[in-house]
Amino acid sequence: MLLLLALLAQAGLPSQNQLEAAFRESAAAACPRMKVAFDQDLTRACKSYVSAVAAGRAELSGNDVLFFSGLESYEPSPLPSVAAVTPPSTADRAAAQLIPQACHFNRAGVAAAVDPSGRAVVCSLAAQHSTDLSPIPGRVRTGESVTVSGVLGEGLRKPRIFVTRPDGEVEEIPLENSERLLAVVPLRERGEHSIEVLADSSAGPQVVALRRVFAGIAPPDHPPKASASKVGTGLARVEAAINQLRAAHGLARLQRDGQLDDIALGHSEQMARLKTFAHVLPTDGSLDDRLKAKGWAFRGAGENIGFADDAAAAHEAIASSPAHLANLLNPQHRKLGLGAVRGATADGLEGVYLTEVLASPVVAPKDPAAAVAKELARVRETTGLAPLERDKMLDYLATMEARSAVRRDEAHLQPELTPSVMKEEPNLESAVAEIFVASSPAEIARSKNSAEPRWTRLGVGAVYASSKRFGPGRLWVVLIYAR
Repeated sequence: MLLLLALLAQAGLPSQNQLEAAFRESAAAACPRMKVAFDQDLTRACKSYVSAVAAGRAELSGNDVLFFSGLESYEPSPLPSVAAVTPPSTADRAAAQLIPQACHFNRAGVAAAVDPSGRAVVCSLAAQHSTDLSPIPGRVRTGESVTVSGVLGEGLRKPRIFVTRPDGEVEEIPLENSERLLAVVPLRERGEHSIEVLADSSAGPQVVALRRVFAGIAPPDHPPKASASKVGTGLARVEAAINQLRAAHGLARLQRDGQLDDIALGHSEQMARLKTFAHVLPTDGSLDDRLKAKGWAFRGAGENIGFADDAAAAHEAIASSPAHLANLLNPQHRKLGLGAVRGATADGLEGVYLTEVLASPVVAPKDPAAAVAKELARVRETTGLAPLERDKMLDYLATMEARSAVRRDEAHLQPELTPSVMKEEPNLESAVAEIFVASSPAEIARSKNSAEPRWTRLGVGAVYASSKRFGPGRLWVVLIYAR
């Protein structure tokens, strides 16, 4: 009897064409200037989802819709909507109500099915599509490669491709051409791989595509159940998850930093206020801008942002992104800042904006000039050259020039420096000077004269000082090479 009722209900369900026509008509009325195309991948994801609900393998949840979207589509952040209606014959009217409030989408998918209770479960997925990729298969044999190729959307540049391997390691895949989106990704290991395409925009780095690929195994057919063993709530749970992840990879735990917390919270507040999800905002600039404004001296820093129902879910979305995962697993990072704010998106979704700031602070050695000289000696030894002899007069002149550069807040040498060197050391045949504004002595290895065979003597001036132009805690170095 139940089977007969289910069959009768399915018979009364509007067709796929009717569902799409209702959605399109509603979108045209709500967003008259916008053209919406139905996307095969998003439609297939909705069909998989409603089938899973009908079979008892998924719940009425936007997160469950996104799970199936992640299996079928490379859209990185589609907007899910779901409804359950009776009688099933009204599913097309329900589909018409699942239009995102803001007109920020140009691709959509829609589907409906009848669950065992006789309700019609209706799903829609909407995305602001920009980057066109050739199809990437979601299931391949172990050892096969997949090709990622396509055309970046307008305003995007400098594509980069990352893959997360089944063991959690993140690898950046070289492009065939630095200006073209084309790369071959080998899938050597058995298991799930995540392929991510990033590109630069005026709002900072953007995830433009995210594809899950299963090598030698079948994709899952239902969303994972929430674990009851997760420790803590809110940001404490996010912090614990980050440090558990790092411990699993043999990395040092990150220490929470109050100033970084303030920076992360401020950015989350601005995203919520502007209803904009971006690393760079007109109100607070880039992460570098925010760190410099706070006076936080850093050698390196990275930022992750996420949006979901709660902070923990937003972090889980972040950790599923290869590029963001690389940030979390950067061995140089030592400090952590977290900030979360609840708010709405431009599309009317309610959730939590999460910002994670990871950074390595500047740690000034007691004798920065000696540390720089040691780094240069390492470079000379690596290249098989004789060590340079430190010269006290050259050290003095280099130090005076470094202090002058700090006072001027300028990273260029005064023209009279080299003549002064030759005047003070008349026995020299020649000399050359370089200046750097860096965050650590290790960066001075890029000195173009460090591996020059003709130099025999060295002067080092090194001063740590903050700069309006270059930021807090900068290492100002002047090098004088001579013979």
